[in-house]
Amino acid sequence: MVRLILCLLLVLGTSSRAIAQAISEPLRGAEIISDAARQDVRREGSARFFDPEDGQLDLSYFLENPRGFLPIPIVITEPAVGYGGGVAGMFLRPRREAGDEGWARPDISGVGAFGTQNGTWGAFAGDASRWLDGRLRTLVGAGTGQFNLDFYGLGSGLSSFDQRVRYSLQFAGAVAQANWQLAPRSPWALGLRYVYADVDPKPREFTAFPDVANQVRVKISAPTGIVEYDSRDNVFTPTRGIYAESSWLASREALGGSNNFERFGQVLIGWLPLLDNVTLGARGNYAWSSNGTPFFLRPFVQLRGVPAARYQGDQAASVELEARWQFLGRWSVVAFGGAGTTRTDRRTSVATQNVGSGGLGFRYELASKFGLHAGIDVAHSPGTTAVYFVVGNAWFRP
Repeated sequence: MVRLILCLLLVLGTSSRAIAQAISEPLRGAEIISDAARQDVRREGSARFFDPEDGQLDLSYFLENPRGFLPIPIVITEPAVGYGGGVAGMFLRPRREAGDEGWARPDISGVGAFGTQNGTWGAFAGDASRWLDGRLRTLVGAGTGQFNLDFYGLGSGLSSFDQRVRYSLQFAGAVAQANWQLAPRSPWALGLRYVYADVDPKPREFTAFPDVANQVRVKISAPTGIVEYDSRDNVFTPTRGIYAESSWLASREALGGSNNFERFGQVLIGWLPLLDNVTLGARGNYAWSSNGTPFFLRPFVQLRGVPAARYQGDQAASVELEARWQFLGRWSVVAFGGAGTTRTDRRTSVATQNVGSGGLGFRYELASKFGLHAGIDVAHSPGTTAVYFVVGNAWFRP
């Protein structure tokens, strides 16, 4: 969750999982049932939380009603900020007029807050909705808080990649985005995102890098052009299809930003059903930033189990694979692993860093009508073990 909020409000907009990633065919993977079957007899009391077909816990009926929402515990073991927690509420609004598509891609709203043992805290709210028969998609969000993070590689020498600089980032920001589908039912869309953020970086201890220590308040005012391809069968827990996004961000002083810089991002995610109950997923991510990019917005390796901002550079890339086996009714097990690398250009040399991670997890099909699974992942990288509470999938994009 911390990683999602950071990406959303500080311009990454790429899992942006944050409040970000934030997923019909086979839905023991993601089965979407017909409209007629959705006209459930009115349920009362505890019956609202169980599926009458299999008698198992299922929140579909509760969530599809206007007052229903999914309370999401935010369990934070992110190595970059320490242990912590919070709570978020997710409101799902199925677009009934769109038939099956309206449940596979509902309108989503959320609000939440969290805090950790190292003083990191945040509060956020957002909405992702579809209009005009689903061809127009909007995303709005806002948040405020403070991230206490460690950054590496901020000096001019290669040794700085192992030297920690501890910073407190006080921030407030907002994002607004609109995507237009090029043709009815086309997977292609063009969009424009605008992010404004006010970030006040303060060192939490003495640093040997005076140029970094003298960083003053940074304002980001950045329009971003987007090209999107989306053929997923479900936005929460896909079983097939591809999601890809190319983005070019440009923060400009003329628009109210503190300095001029650019960022390019490319995300490519795909899912493939291997058997009736096994889904293979893969995610590739690449990011580049120009000179003048604030140190806290430089690209970093994004993998489960790798501390946020630990591996930063002028460029960062990562690949992660995941296999999910729905072996018993609503229950699934997940195995995943990946690797990432960064590249930083110095005046006289080029520095690279490499890291790998992997882990195991489980999922439970929590809302079958929406194809929504939830569970926990335990991930490990060199010197680090972390636990993640996952709603939908680890690469969620609304």
